[in-house]
Amino acid sequence: MDRVEQLVTLSGVAADQWGLVTAAQAKALGLSAVQLMRLAEAGLLESVGRGVYALQAAGLPQHLEVKVAWLRLQPRVPAWERPLGGRDSGVVSHASACRLHGLGDIPAPDVEISVPRRRTTTEPFVRLRTASLEPADITVVDGLPVTTAARTIVDLLRAKADGGHVGGVIADAERRDLVDLDALAEAVQPHARKYGLSLTATGHQLIEHLVAQAGRTLHSQEIARAGQEGFTVGAGLFGALDRDTAALAPFLNGEALAAEALAPVFRNIAAQQIGIRAALNGAMPSSGLTQSLQQAILPGEGLLSAVKALKLPSVLSPETRRALQRAAVPGTAMARAVQVMQQLEAVSPSSTSESAGDDGPAPDGGQPNELKDKHAPS
Repeated sequence: MDRVEQLVTLSGVAADQWGLVTAAQAKALGLSAVQLMRLAEAGLLESVGRGVYALQAAGLPQHLEVKVAWLRLQPRVPAWERPLGGRDSGVVSHASACRLHGLGDIPAPDVEISVPRRRTTTEPFVRLRTASLEPADITVVDGLPVTTAARTIVDLLRAKADGGHVGGVIADAERRDLVDLDALAEAVQPHARKYGLSLTATGHQLIEHLVAQAGRTLHSQEIARAGQEGFTVGAGLFGALDRDTAALAPFLNGEALAAEALAPVFRNIAAQQIGIRAALNGAMPSSGLTQSLQQAILPGEGLLSAVKALKLPSVLSPETRRALQRAAVPGTAMARAVQVMQQLEAVSPSSTSESAGDDGPAPDGGQPNELKDKHAPS
């Protein structure tokens, strides 16, 4: 074979091995060691490890050292013919698995591969670990068999890896939905004592302990905290709306029926405020938010006509007005309610002194800048 034929032959294997080919595979294809050496001297191949070459035209792949080490475990067998978890197959694990998954910042000076039976290697910077892996423990990343995020975390704890580093891996895996925290908690609980917790500590407590050591927080904790803050703000808005509804009573000229009609309007606004904040913070499913908004539709024009007829001044407190303006979402009852509120202030004899400030209505009686145009009623 001439050089072109040699390269075409090698590329047939290398195409499905990240542009890499082993000397043993080349020999099986009819190429000698001398031919490989001459191709390398001509700059067509590059030696990237003992007995492993990269086709220059393909470029060097990501995680090259891991791929070279894995190919060398079975140098004669093409990558696509190696069964996951096979007797002679290896699975990238521990810190090397973290690198491939992109989890944490745990140091990985060696390539770590778990093998089902005891094996040795003379390769520097390659560490073979004997481990029995179930099919559920293995996934594929960039064409390589790799331990799943959950199994990787358990392996790191068994190997007594630094708690802060493991915590960073857990935080990243949870944020990317690569682990089920309840299942992971059960799997890691036996290692709680090893990391300074009591014998009675739960797996969830160990997870939180490790994540805290990493200076991180779980995404689920952030959502819960943000949701609580949203509900706290909403509860405060309820109080402000109750006060404002009561303040309307003197201007209704004793018409109790009108007062009773207005109270639910403000409560609908408050409910919508809480629903929007909760949904944005992940504390309320989007379907629940949709239902909440549908139930809180305000008859804006009808309310405006009724209040104009009663000649009511605007008595909403500045804090309530600002909260409603900032919570308005385009096309919702909240946006229409804010429009009604601003139109009320425009016709109210007391609106001049109360609506002054950056958060009040625009000088033309329309919406403030952040609501104008884009928050027009649907």
